[in-house]
Amino acid sequence: MAWGELAVEGRDVSRVANPRDTEAALNWQLERVGSAAWLDWPLKFQRMAFGYAHDSGWHDAADAVRWLDHHALLREGAAPRGALVWYQAADRIRVACSLGSGQVVGPLPTGPVDVAELSLLSADWVWSDPHFPFGH
Repeated sequence: MAWGELAVEGRDVSRVANPRDTEAALNWQLERVGSAAWLDWPLKFQRMAFGYAHDSGWHDAADAVRWLDHHALLREGAAPRGALVWYQAADRIRVACSLGSGQVVGPLPTGPVDVAELSLLSADWVWSDPHFPFGH
Protein backbone atom coordinates (compact mmCIF):
# COMPACT_ATOMS: atom_id res chain seq x y z
CA MET A 1 0.00 0.00 0.00
CA ALA A 2 1.37 3.40 -0.93
CA TRP A 3 0.20 5.81 1.73
CA GLY A 4 1.22 9.05 0.04
CA GLU A 5 -0.18 8.58 -3.46
CA LEU A 6 -3.29 10.67 -2.96
CA ALA A 7 -2.82 14.40 -2.80
CA VAL A 8 -6.03 15.84 -1.39
CA GLU A 9 -6.46 19.31 -0.01
CA GLY A 10 -6.93 18.93 3.72
CA ARG A 11 -9.58 20.77 5.70
CA ASP A 12 -9.44 21.98 9.25
CA VAL A 13 -11.10 19.48 11.54
CA SER A 14 -12.22 20.52 14.99
CA ARG A 15 -10.69 18.42 17.74
CA VAL A 16 -12.22 17.61 21.09
CA ALA A 17 -10.67 15.69 23.95
CA ASN A 18 -11.43 11.98 24.03
CA PRO A 19 -13.60 10.81 26.95
CA ARG A 20 -10.70 8.60 28.13
CA ASP A 21 -7.14 10.02 28.15
CA THR A 22 -4.18 8.22 26.58
CA GLU A 23 -2.94 6.36 29.65
CA ALA A 24 -6.44 5.29 30.66
CA ALA A 25 -7.08 4.08 27.09
CA LEU A 26 -3.83 2.10 27.10
CA ASN A 27 -4.68 0.58 30.49
CA TRP A 28 -8.14 -0.37 29.19
CA GLN A 29 -6.47 -2.18 26.28
CA LEU A 30 -3.79 -3.89 28.35
CA GLU A 31 -6.49 -5.21 30.70
CA ARG A 32 -7.97 -7.04 27.71
CA VAL A 33 -4.79 -8.78 26.53
CA GLY A 34 -5.68 -12.37 25.72
CA SER A 35 -9.31 -11.65 24.85
CA ALA A 36 -10.48 -13.11 21.55
CA ALA A 37 -13.78 -11.19 21.72
CA TRP A 38 -12.36 -8.36 19.59
CA LEU A 39 -11.14 -10.42 16.64
CA ASP A 40 -11.95 -8.53 13.41
CA TRP A 41 -13.08 -5.46 15.38
CA PRO A 42 -9.85 -3.45 15.77
CA LEU A 43 -11.47 -0.08 14.99
CA LYS A 44 -14.32 -0.66 17.47
CA PHE A 45 -11.76 -1.78 20.05
CA GLN A 46 -9.76 1.45 19.68
CA ARG A 47 -12.88 3.63 19.71
CA MET A 48 -14.06 2.01 22.92
CA ALA A 49 -10.59 2.18 24.47
CA PHE A 50 -10.68 5.96 24.12
CA GLY A 51 -14.13 6.09 25.73
CA TYR A 52 -16.61 6.24 22.85
CA ALA A 53 -19.57 3.91 23.27
CA HIS A 54 -21.18 4.59 19.90
CA ASP A 55 -20.12 4.21 16.29
CA SER A 56 -17.04 5.99 14.96
CA GLY A 57 -18.82 6.95 11.73
CA TRP A 58 -16.30 4.95 9.71
CA HIS A 59 -17.19 1.61 8.13
CA ASP A 60 -13.76 0.10 8.79
CA ALA A 61 -10.08 1.00 9.21
CA ALA A 62 -9.64 1.57 5.45
CA ASP A 63 -12.52 4.07 5.52
CA ALA A 64 -10.90 5.81 8.51
CA VAL A 65 -7.53 6.02 6.74
CA ARG A 66 -9.16 7.59 3.67
CA TRP A 67 -10.90 10.17 5.87
CA LEU A 68 -7.75 10.92 7.89
CA ASP A 69 -5.69 11.20 4.68
CA HIS A 70 -8.26 13.56 3.15
CA HIS A 71 -7.95 15.78 6.22
CA ALA A 72 -4.13 15.59 6.31
CA LEU A 73 -4.09 13.89 9.73
CA LEU A 74 -1.80 10.94 8.93
CA ARG A 75 1.89 10.96 9.85
CA GLU A 76 4.86 8.78 8.96
CA GLY A 77 7.71 7.61 11.16
CA ALA A 78 7.82 6.39 14.73
CA ALA A 79 4.42 6.55 16.38
CA PRO A 80 4.36 8.19 19.81
CA ARG A 81 2.74 6.50 22.80
CA GLY A 82 -1.04 6.62 22.48
CA ALA A 83 -1.13 7.22 18.71
CA LEU A 84 -3.34 5.10 16.49
CA VAL A 85 -1.20 3.05 14.13
CA TRP A 86 -2.82 2.15 10.81
CA TYR A 87 -1.06 -0.76 9.14
CA GLN A 88 -1.43 -3.09 6.19
CA ALA A 89 -1.99 -6.70 7.25
CA ALA A 90 -2.54 -9.26 4.50
CA ASP A 91 -5.44 -7.94 2.44
CA ARG A 92 -6.70 -5.10 4.62
CA ILE A 93 -5.85 -2.16 6.83
CA ARG A 94 -5.93 -2.63 10.58
CA VAL A 95 -5.46 -0.32 13.54
CA ALA A 96 -3.68 -0.70 16.87
CA CYS A 97 -2.49 1.71 19.55
CA SER A 98 1.15 2.60 20.01
CA LEU A 99 2.82 1.81 23.32
CA GLY A 100 5.93 3.61 22.09
CA SER A 101 9.29 2.04 21.20
CA GLY A 102 7.79 0.25 18.17
CA GLN A 103 5.20 -1.73 20.14
CA VAL A 104 1.43 -1.70 19.64
CA VAL A 105 -1.55 -3.16 21.47
CA GLY A 106 -4.87 -4.23 20.06
CA PRO A 107 -6.66 -7.13 18.39
CA LEU A 108 -4.00 -8.73 16.19
CA PRO A 109 -4.64 -10.24 12.75
CA THR A 110 -3.74 -13.68 14.11
CA GLY A 111 -6.05 -13.74 17.10
CA PRO A 112 -6.62 -12.11 20.46
CA VAL A 113 -5.73 -8.74 21.87
CA ASP A 114 -2.00 -8.65 22.45
CA VAL A 115 1.14 -6.53 22.51
CA ALA A 116 3.32 -6.88 19.40
CA GLU A 117 6.29 -5.37 17.64
CA LEU A 118 4.84 -3.28 14.80
CA SER A 119 7.71 -4.25 12.51
CA LEU A 120 6.64 -7.90 12.82
CA LEU A 121 3.04 -7.05 11.85
CA SER A 122 3.73 -4.90 8.82
CA ALA A 123 6.38 -2.94 6.95
CA ASP A 124 3.76 -0.43 5.84
CA TRP A 125 2.12 1.87 8.40
CA VAL A 126 1.17 5.43 9.23
CA TRP A 127 -0.11 6.92 12.45
CA SER A 128 -2.54 9.54 13.66
CA ASP A 129 -3.55 11.09 16.91
CA PRO A 130 -6.41 9.15 18.53
CA HIS A 131 -9.07 11.17 16.77
CA PHE A 132 -12.66 9.95 16.43
CA PRO A 133 -14.48 12.91 14.85
CA PHE A 134 -17.84 11.12 14.69
CA GLY A 135 -17.58 9.21 17.97
CA HIS A 136 -19.94 9.90 20.83
